[in-house]
Amino acid sequence: MQKLRTWTNSPLAFIARRVLKARRVAMVVGQTVHLSGASREEFLADAEWVAHEAVHLRQYQEHGLLPFLWKYLIESARVGYYHNKFEVEAREEARRVVLADPAHVLRPLPRHAQP
Repeated sequence: MQKLRTWTNSPLAFIARRVLKARRVAMVVGQTVHLSGASREEFLADAEWVAHEAVHLRQYQEHGLLPFLWKYLIESARVGYYHNKFEVEAREEARRVVLADPAHVLRPLPRHAQP
């Protein structure tokens, strides 16, 4: 995998963290992973979290910056965050990645990502 570009203490991720009422948030905008409540090292140490955000990086590459943001927002408004097809794909791929590693311990989904 290419070197991930991260922005620690991102104002965008801080807002998302407050809206989601989450302890920590990573969100992708373009080709950068924005973090709030977690350091770059904490993020990179979590294979499942990195795999999830890597899916969003690919989604941005496939759709383009503005088209992806628009599609993501429309999908979230239509079905909500948890059922958003882009989030579903990212969760499923992250689970596949970590289940392939027999040493990895799968943690429960965060409260904001549960149905």
